[in-house]
Amino acid sequence: MNIDIVNDFLSFAETLSFTQSAEDRGTTQSNLSKRLRQLELWLGCDLIDRRSRPVSLSQAGRDFVPVARGVVAELDAFRSRRRPWSAAEGAAIIAMPHSATVSVFPAFKHKLSKHLVQASFVARLANHDTVATMLAKSECDLALVTCHPKVPQAQEFSVLRSVEIATENLVVVSPPAMDERAVAPLHVSNSRTYIGQIWHKCRFALPVTEELEHDMAADIRSYCLSGEGRGVLPKSLVDADIDSGRLRLVRSNPALSYTFSLYCSPKASAQAKKIWSAAAEIYGG
Repeated sequence: MNIDIVNDFLSFAETLSFTQSAEDRGTTQSNLSKRLRQLELWLGCDLIDRRSRPVSLSQAGRDFVPVARGVVAELDAFRSRRRPWSAAEGAAIIAMPHSATVSVFPAFKHKLSKHLVQASFVARLANHDTVATMLAKSECDLALVTCHPKVPQAQEFSVLRSVEIATENLVVVSPPAMDERAVAPLHVSNSRTYIGQIWHKCRFALPVTEELEHDMAADIRSYCLSGEGRGVLPKSLVDADIDSGRLRLVRSNPALSYTFSLYCSPKASAQAKKIWSAAAEIYGG
């Protein structure tokens, strides 16, 4: 099984669009569809409900998302440990939550590329506390960290230098046909995650039958796109869905705004320190 096919699936799980995923993956729609069929045949189950409108993940597909992410993350981590990344090669190990990969990290890399052409990264996906541990143990050079005034950060971050690089917002979305007064399930991030804690600290009343927690924002989005309730999600993750009419913005609240800051490990590589210094100059840190 080619790992690229697993990444094809993860791209589709994010966009729920064959057209957008094919564009993101640099292939044709027919080729992407063929590769996803190969993955389904290999697994022995349908990952995509092609009969629904809009197209959505099947239950097996939703179950496979965290498995696929774990496989890719483990392979990336193994490759990072085995490959002798050096300052001369210019790669910096950067840890971040998955939500940062949607828009914050790509935008950061794009802006950085105008100032530091040879900057390259090996990404490690981890939750807030794990990122703190990785920084403290120098298991990564840099980290993108979520920050909110009402949710304490891990103590490890207090002694490290940082620069704020982006602002994000949690918003409530629903299927477009759902009435605002309808009582429905609310899908939220796990209360153990940093984003989940932001919601629990700054939540507001909604007509809810039950509140269901999820480890991955992509799972919340998938349930909303399937018409199975409302969801609390980072706005950057659903901007395209809102613009296309696949989801409707129910409510936003300034209290649910949070920032991403870039942290640098004291034992970061020379190249990573150059990246951090360039970021500090760009963002005024």
